[in-house]
Amino acid sequence: MISKVRSGNKQALRMLIENYKHHIYKIAYSVVHNEKDAEDIAQETFIKMIDALPSYQNQGFKTWISKIALHKAIDAKRKKQRKQEELTSFEEDYLFPDEGRVDEMIVEKEKTQLVQSAINRMPVKFQQVVRLYHLEGHSYKAIADRLDLKETTVKMRLYRARVWMKENWKEEDF
Repeated sequence: MISKVRSGNKQALRMLIENYKHHIYKIAYSVVHNEKDAEDIAQETFIKMIDALPSYQNQGFKTWISKIALHKAIDAKRKKQRKQEELTSFEEDYLFPDEGRVDEMIVEKEKTQLVQSAINRMPVKFQQVVRLYHLEGHSYKAIADRLDLKETTVKMRLYRARVWMKENWKEEDF
């Protein structure tokens, strides 16, 4: 049958594949433990067999094709493990901050909430200029333009807001 396949007989090739497909699938499945992967490996094995058939030396065909299947399965398993390791290291490096960073993020969020709450207790005329200047980082001019005020008015409100903060806020509140 091998000589017929070598000479290009497609029917002989179909029969050869039919005779060995279950055997090759079992070998692949025993390594990768996944039906879909085992099916893919079986197909790759037969493709490799067709390519390598001219060099086959007529000594134990079942052993020869079994070796091809085993090597294909081992390669597929290694490739899958490498891909899994790459994904895991990516997640560790980029997606999940370390515990210290999580603690810092929680503390920072709590501080921000405390500051926002304290600003909300300020007189209304100070709240907006304090948010725009201290939290958003706008310049006096930008704040004046945005609120339709004079720049000196913005400076004065910020000064008075700071005085109010010193009188009404305690350091331990933050």
